[in-house]
Amino acid sequence: MKLGIVFTVIIETSIMKYIFTLAFIFLSSFGFAQKSVEVPTIAFKVPLGETVQLDNVAFSLTEILEDSRCPSDVTCVWAGRAKVSVDIEINGEAISSKVITFQNSKQHVLLETDTHLYRAVKLSPYPTSATKNTMVYELLISASPKEIE
Repeated sequence: MKLGIVFTVIIETSIMKYIFTLAFIFLSSFGFAQKSVEVPTIAFKVPLGETVQLDNVAFSLTEILEDSRCPSDVTCVWAGRAKVSVDIEINGEAISSKVITFQNSKQHVLLETDTHLYRAVKLSPYPTSATKNTMVYELLISASPKEIE
């Protein structure tokens, strides 16, 4: 009688090991790597004729070269475009002067450093037929940390 109990215990033990192994494999197949965290982007406005500094980088919206964008309350054949001049300094030293043309929704790279990517996002305000000649321009710039590999 004791021999039958020993065989039953051995069989039940090996079945339990088999069940635990299958359960472990099954449950581990649902394990996922940690989701990547969205890195925050900083956005700031640079008014016409002013300089805005972020850390050691400074941006100046020096001139509106052209603003032929179609007013938002008018139907136009051509959407138009806006051209601006932006001066860029790093640690107080002028490194470039760029002309940016806003003609579609594309963001324009202004500067790429070791740690950040700076883009010209949009020129505001968008003209209307009533405010076309009285606008106070601002350039929206985004600063995104570069991904560390």
